[in-house]
Amino acid sequence: MSVVEIGALAQLVGAIAILLSLAFVVIELRKNFKQHNIANTLQRAIEREKLNFARMEEGLAKLLTKAHRSYGELKDFEKIQFENYVLQQVAIFDRAYRTAEETAFKLGPNKLRSRVKINTANFFSNPGVRECYQALRARDMIDHHELLLAIVGEDVLSQPAA
Repeated sequence: MSVVEIGALAQLVGAIAILLSLAFVVIELRKNFKQHNIANTLQRAIEREKLNFARMEEGLAKLLTKAHRSYGELKDFEKIQFENYVLQQVAIFDRAYRTAEETAFKLGPNKLRSRVKINTANFFSNPGVRECYQALRARDMIDHHELLLAIVGEDVLSQPAA
């Protein structure tokens, strides 16, 4: 075997080694992506469960019941509490809708976005929530109004209070 043939064989072995390395990297990246999606799904579930658990606390449950009927009838300190609750909910809807492509994990983004639309529309079905939202918008406290319009539409956000 000549030096040229040995060099060609070494190049072939090197090329095969590079291809195997790339295949290994792709496999590991896929595993990492899958693990990230699972962790993200669990984190979102924990976030929702914490909020659901907080709603079971008597003080917040009473506040939500009163606020859902009418934002205007709340005392000043209750308005602050409820406004922060609404801002937190809007942030959750915003985050879930905007990250649907990356976080849907085999369900597809449309499934996740449709769930966000249903939950958002349900949240804004309460007159007190809409009153609070309009008060927050009047004070320029809502960062994602355009996105909420895309999620549920103007008709849901601007319904008159019953």
